[in-house]
Amino acid sequence: MGNHARNFIERSDYRAFLVLFRNWSGIFLITAFSVWANSLPIYIISIWIIGAFQYGLGEALVHEASHYNLFKKHSWNDQLEFLYALPFFTRVPKYRELHSHHHKYFGEPEDLKPSSYENLGFLNPRNSLFFLWFVKPMLGYAGFQHHFLTFNSDYNRFFDRKVLLFWISVASLFYWTGIFHILLLYWFVPLMWTFSSFLYWQSVDQHYGTESGTRTNIGFLINYFGHNIGYHHVHHLCPTIPWYKLPEAHKVLCSEVTDISHSFFDTYQQLKAYRQLKTVS
Repeated sequence: MGNHARNFIERSDYRAFLVLFRNWSGIFLITAFSVWANSLPIYIISIWIIGAFQYGLGEALVHEASHYNLFKKHSWNDQLEFLYALPFFTRVPKYRELHSHHHKYFGEPEDLKPSSYENLGFLNPRNSLFFLWFVKPMLGYAGFQHHFLTFNSDYNRFFDRKVLLFWISVASLFYWTGIFHILLLYWFVPLMWTFSSFLYWQSVDQHYGTESGTRTNIGFLINYFGHNIGYHHVHHLCPTIPWYKLPEAHKVLCSEVTDISHSFFDTYQQLKAYRQLKTVS
């Protein structure tokens, strides 16, 4: 396994800058189109697409940087965090500290993931799974809950000097150019609502209700916007494999993996079957 895994450990600065350009250009183009269209239905659709691109930046690529997989030049993973971490009120070193705890204690009582399912309501059989999976995120409550829990558990990250300096500079620029409302409507609204909903779905999709402890989601959309973050089992096998090598590594290293989801709706069906099984037992 170890020798095979090393065949996929290949990092590329070119790919890193290319994927960052793809995300930021997607956000700017969708924003420009929505402003031009001046339509409420298009705005709602736009902020869900922007939230998906934000998810790719503020979760998937920060995650890559935390493992030093984003850039080949080791120091750039932290030094260039203004492109993917600071806009989301976080720091790569802080993310790395919390995430490494998950890897270190994965499957053990010290792992914080299981307790998060209780906080999100998934361990209470009286809670409707349909409400938890569809209604709660769509209404924005999942996002509110995510930010509330994050602030209570790690409020210092919002007052980090580098984060504050970044956002004071950005907010001032938008204010003095007369487009502060664009920042609010097309960054903070999706940040608080849709980006957080994608984080909510990910936190459940990756581990909850699995036999092996980790679910691999090979669906197109999650891996397009999330830069192959759905290939989670192989990531736990070898966290040093960069995002663009994960599908190939999955085929070679994970031929016997049982927990496979093919889409967002497939995961819902698996969670439904898991809860029914738990209720019977």
